[in-house]
Amino acid sequence: MNSPENSLSIEMIRWTFTVSPEHRVDIETHLLDLGLEIQARGDDVLVVTWDEPESGIDELIEDLWAINAEPFEITHEEFHRVNLLVYHPEETDEADSAAA
Repeated sequence: MNSPENSLSIEMIRWTFTVSPEHRVDIETHLLDLGLEIQARGDDVLVVTWDEPESGIDELIEDLWAINAEPFEITHEEFHRVNLLVYHPEETDEADSAAA
């Protein structure tokens, strides 16, 4: 039986990790070239968001470890769109007459 979580597509991934400061610019450049968003916290902590990721997650991690010259721990968070609603205010007779 499939669980509901397995049927959800990944809407966004967020990674948080610490890199060697001397390799930070190279890692940032690589991620930016791929279209990922980066937020730096200090000299060595990066928070990366990847909207609508496709396959290649493991390969990208391997690339980052190679650029850093050694593996590092990555906290991986997945966000799924379970429900998307848009609320609109109901129009009233006053709003209709004010527009006229």
